[in-house]
Amino acid sequence: MVKRVGELLRERGQLTDEQVFVICNHESDKLFCQKAIDLGFLSYDDVQIVLSEIYKRESVNLEFMYVDQSTLNILSLKTATECCAIVFFDSEYFTKVAIADPGNILHLDKIRRELKNKKVEFYLAKECEILHFIEIMKSSAAEVEKNPLMLLNKIIFIALEKRASDIHFETLENLVRVRLRIDGVLHPFQMIEKDIWGRIQSRLKLISSLNITENRRPQSGHTRIKLGGRAIDLRISTHPGIFGENFVIRIFDLSEGIKSLSELNFNYDDFCWLNQILAAPHGIFLLVGPTGAGKTTTLYSMLKAMDSSKLNIMTLEDPVEYQIEGIRQLDLQEEGILSFAEGIKSILRQDPDIILIGEIRDEDTAAMAVRASLTGRLVIATLHASSPKECLFRLMDLKLKLSDFIPPLLGIFSQRLVRYKKGDVYSGRFPLSEYVFFGDDLKNRILKEGHIIDFKLDRTFQESAEYALQNALTDREEIKRVFGHECI
Repeated sequence: MVKRVGELLRERGQLTDEQVFVICNHESDKLFCQKAIDLGFLSYDDVQIVLSEIYKRESVNLEFMYVDQSTLNILSLKTATECCAIVFFDSEYFTKVAIADPGNILHLDKIRRELKNKKVEFYLAKECEILHFIEIMKSSAAEVEKNPLMLLNKIIFIALEKRASDIHFETLENLVRVRLRIDGVLHPFQMIEKDIWGRIQSRLKLISSLNITENRRPQSGHTRIKLGGRAIDLRISTHPGIFGENFVIRIFDLSEGIKSLSELNFNYDDFCWLNQILAAPHGIFLLVGPTGAGKTTTLYSMLKAMDSSKLNIMTLEDPVEYQIEGIRQLDLQEEGILSFAEGIKSILRQDPDIILIGEIRDEDTAAMAVRASLTGRLVIATLHASSPKECLFRLMDLKLKLSDFIPPLLGIFSQRLVRYKKGDVYSGRFPLSEYVFFGDDLKNRILKEGHIIDFKLDRTFQESAEYALQNALTDREEIKRVFGHECI
């Protein structure tokens, strides 16, 4: 193995002859690649790519993996230690083993003999990550449960299994409460002791590049991890409280990709209405609703429906949640752009056909978004407002005149997510909507009156809720939970 790996790395120019000599003669019981890493000649990523290529083994990231002790114990501690390998998944069909040296035939055969009644699949993993799990195998169940890093991995792992959108860590006087938001509803998960929470807190700040010493001001950051072959984006925010910092992790499973509009389970009329907006050559379209209402998901699906091969589509987001092929996306923080308004100015110099603005938050952004829509572009943006009519008042609060934003306004779409009722349980969610298209007649009436008038919506939340109830998609209790009594 040493010769093959050394030769390949030398051929690629990643190691010199002198470095290979130093590694081979370095006094250590560690593997060739681990010694190269320890000596600072290679990075872990360099090693993983080369080993995966040589031994045709898929690489697995164990850093955020949660493996229960019964699964780990399928392989004896003696064999795990000797072969630097662990079992990280087991089913009636196959057993997955992570090993640091997939080229050691003796070790592979030893593991196969011990697991002779199982179909074994070998995966490449970093030695340091495997050793972490071997230490856990030496611990008691009680010790494992109090291991901060394993506990954090367990929480993230189970949150993904349950398809939670958020993990809440809420500091109480003596404990920290953990809750998972599943289908829009918070569910208690477990309580954590304060001394364990301190290390979890530091770990979360470290992986998301937050200031570990800062605990009196809100912070936000993110990290991207790989778990079970899935790319996961974790958006981590902190907020000070009287008993300590509270954390919320928002979870984005990037491996799921962006759904098409037809996959979002809109009512057929809503689906047709949104497609009508997509056909507009220019103007501004606003999607409104509270946090967690699915606005961003809808916007991404609308972008996906557009032909990026014939259009210059650009976005300005904070942050970019999903990457879309063929579309130029700008991250406000990563690009060092000071504000959405500055970002729009920059985008306009790039001759865009369609501009997506993650959120209109201030006066300057609102003014620039409207200006962009008046120059022959289609502008799509989100805004925090509860209804189409409130959206108009919100724009006026942002110092826009009716004569500025009414002429280019195409429509306003408001949505909420409600849970499906399947038998005795709720599972999955679908959108209910209300919206209005701003045709010439409505625009002329508003401009003539000089103030926001009452106008009829193309569809109301009440009509959407009645449709959902008549078709047994959900029940009245769920409608009340989301809307109160206003829809029934």
